[in-house]
Amino acid sequence: MLLGGVYAAASCAGPAEAAEALSFAATAPAAGSVAAVTGAMLGAVHGVHVWPLALLNRLELVWVMDTLARDLVAQLTENPSGSAYGRASDPSWFGRYPGW
Repeated sequence: MLLGGVYAAASCAGPAEAAEALSFAATAPAAGSVAAVTGAMLGAVHGVHVWPLALLNRLELVWVMDTLARDLVAQLTENPSGSAYGRASDPSWFGRYPGW
């Protein structure tokens, strides 16, 4: 399933071909799982905006997952929570992640 999803995502890697990648993944023997992996891979690479809004509205907690993914990338690249030498660049960071 993972290999099939990676293959489908790599076969149609451009953002304009995301729908084609899902159609391709749907032809696999375990179509649901392969399509889920394909969608996750392409969404992680190109962002949530690669998918039509009608499709995203069918997914539970899609906006929460998008926020978590964006925050993970920000934490790894920008340090939005600040440091001993600088202030936090995102004022609501500690509201979302209190770090108890």
